[in-house]
Amino acid sequence: MKTMKRLLPGTRVLGSAMAVVMALGTASPAFAREHDRKTEQEHQDEGRAKARKARDETQRAAPERRNESFAPARPDARAMQVREREDVQARNAERQQQQRAQIDRARNESEAAQARASEQRHAAMQRASEQRAQRERMREAARERQVRGDRERSEQAWRENQQRRVIEQRQMARHEDERRDLDRNRDRSNAMEAVQRRAREQQADARREQARRFDDRRRNELRDDDRREQARVEQARENRARLSEQERQRRIAIQQRRAEQYRRETAARRSAEHQRILALQHDRRMRQYQYQQHYWQRQRELQQRWYSRNYSYYNDPYYYTPASYRYLRGGRYYEVNRYAADLLRQAVQQGYEQGYRAGEADRYDGWRNDYRNNFAYMDANYGYYGYYVNQGEYNYYFRQGFQRGYEDGYGRGYRYGRYDDGSYVILASVLQAILNLRPY
Repeated sequence: MKTMKRLLPGTRVLGSAMAVVMALGTASPAFAREHDRKTEQEHQDEGRAKARKARDETQRAAPERRNESFAPARPDARAMQVREREDVQARNAERQQQQRAQIDRARNESEAAQARASEQRHAAMQRASEQRAQRERMREAARERQVRGDRERSEQAWRENQQRRVIEQRQMARHEDERRDLDRNRDRSNAMEAVQRRAREQQADARREQARRFDDRRRNELRDDDRREQARVEQARENRARLSEQERQRRIAIQQRRAEQYRRETAARRSAEHQRILALQHDRRMRQYQYQQHYWQRQRELQQRWYSRNYSYYNDPYYYTPASYRYLRGGRYYEVNRYAADLLRQAVQQGYEQGYRAGEADRYDGWRNDYRNNFAYMDANYGYYGYYVNQGEYNYYFRQGFQRGYEDGYGRGYRYGRYDDGSYVILASVLQAILNLRPY
């Protein structure tokens, strides 16, 4: 037990030393190595000093033990305790030295492992950096090769194009020379025949042109005769069925109120026109903006032309001409005379042409197919002056034509109409299907 108690201080010292070594292991490698070398040297010096002291004490005690061996054996408890203590100290010193050596070896191995790991990390980082640099150089070289290849291909294509042009020009010049030679030979050999043939052709053309003019003049005369006869019959029928003076005055009164209301609405639409133009400019719809400008400008010109003429209600045959057509809309029949019927046909035709131009403008602008939000469709008064038919009737049939014209213009087709000398004309069958005018 006493021996164990003597060993406990050495064990505590050893534990403290191990804790110090572990703490130092986490410090900087250079500082830790320097400090460990110093500590190891001190421990070695201390161990050697204790070992020398123990040998010296053992040597001094050896003669006494030899003398005591010749003397009668007497128990000497104190000497035994001293020897035991010395033996224990020597063993402790030797054990501590071994433990320190083991600690030093473990620390050296740990430091070596850390150094190797650090070197490996450094080497890996260096290799990764070199690989990135190499990849970047390879990419740069590939880009340079591609640019150089593109340039060389472009230059080669330009040279080949130039050579091809030169060859083509030479071939064309040779062919032209050959053709001129052939033409000269043919002209010299067949000059008289060509002159005779041209003379015959000219005579035949003159005879055909004379026959065509005679036929055209005859057709025009027959058509004029038919028109005059139809107008005479229509006028005679209108004269026979002319409305009474009371009905005529009623129509004139209705028309005056209708025209006045339309003039007020025209003035009110000016602000809406300005707002619409600003919206088109904001959306960068330049083709639709140009179309809307043309729409309003043309509408104002037509209105000014209508209002500037010397119009008289009492000289207009509309007010005494009875109804000669009827049509069905919304489950109800309406009756109109031929002047109102012509205006309804005009509404459908004008709607188709304006719809085609609006759809074409939206297609050029890359805008969506949306005829209902087009201002011309919402306005629907193009070509209307407030006369002959109700404004709602004109608007309805204008929109019918506008919808079909917009579909043709947006789709670049002619499903409902055709192009005729700068204008877009709705087909007669489509016009009849929309209006469904029936004479009676």
